[in-house]
Amino acid sequence: MKMGTTRITTMQMITLLSSTLIAVGIFTLPRTLAIEVGTPDLWICILIGGIFGYLSALIMVSLSLRFNRLTFFEFNKLIVGKWVGTILSVCFIGYALLIGSFEIRSMGELTQFYLLEETPISVILISMYWVAMYLLVGGINPIARLIELLTPICIIIFILVFALGFKVFEFNNLRPLLGLGAAPVLKGLTPTFLTFSGLEFLLVFIAMMQNPKDAKKVAFFGLAIPVSIYLFAVVVITGGLSVERMKHQKWPTFALIQEYEYEGILFERFESLFLVVWLIQMFTTYVVCQYVAAKGVSTLTRISYKKANYILLAAVYIICLVPKDLNELEKMGTIIGWTSFVFSFIVPGLLLLIALVRRLKQDGETKDET
Repeated sequence: MKMGTTRITTMQMITLLSSTLIAVGIFTLPRTLAIEVGTPDLWICILIGGIFGYLSALIMVSLSLRFNRLTFFEFNKLIVGKWVGTILSVCFIGYALLIGSFEIRSMGELTQFYLLEETPISVILISMYWVAMYLLVGGINPIARLIELLTPICIIIFILVFALGFKVFEFNNLRPLLGLGAAPVLKGLTPTFLTFSGLEFLLVFIAMMQNPKDAKKVAFFGLAIPVSIYLFAVVVITGGLSVERMKHQKWPTFALIQEYEYEGILFERFESLFLVVWLIQMFTTYVVCQYVAAKGVSTLTRISYKKANYILLAAVYIICLVPKDLNELEKMGTIIGWTSFVFSFIVPGLLLLIALVRRLKQDGETKDET
């Protein structure tokens, strides 16, 4: 494969980033925020979380552009040395695997609960792995093209399904505004860390862009799309169910969709359509996570990108089966959220500071992933 074919366009990068951030959080975030915040101010948490996410994205963009065409796995060694850089890279690979495992396990749980109740979850997971592998072995370009194709369709269906939810919407469920002050809102910022996990992959993908100078545009639009969608979802779900009902619903998103029904049109009930769309979103997020992990392994070792993908399948499968139930899966999500904060803000911030102090800046070229 020629080097020129491994570049992704600005639009592909925007859809790739936004698709990575729009995943299982659409199911888990409303309930988690309702429990943590306990007031109708859930939507404020998402806005603040999105602002902090954009600030961290600007840090990552500034860091990546100082080392043109070098990924995180390559330029961190130039900043902090070979050994510390290798440790950071290994931790980043583990983090990507953790997110990927969380997404595909959540995808398996949803599939089993709503579609294949009698099917063992291990069978569901293995089936998903091999479909993902078929896409992964082709490298970043097939992944980016597929996501570019699917993301607009998923967003349109999402907006349609939730807009129909206004049939049961009660504006009073969003009142009062800041009735208990700002303290509950601050408590609700932690769950947004998981929601925006995956933003750190900018540290890898900016090096693969055809025009890296558009990275700030990618950060803005790639984050604005999921923030808008999560904001829309939480507002509609809160208005349709109320905060108290959201606390006691396993999947508030589906609970809302099951509240309304439209007769005389192609779909009278929309939960199946919505489930298919968001299974696609979780699948693409898993694929991106696995790609990043495999790219890291191939960069650090002499193992090829394709072989790294097959090796990592075993690791993902084992991690997937660690949570015994949904409660443990939620704890896993909390761990991912805090780890995301480390890799999206603390690590890039420190690396950028060191690079500025040492006046480090270098051009390079990424290697062929195959």
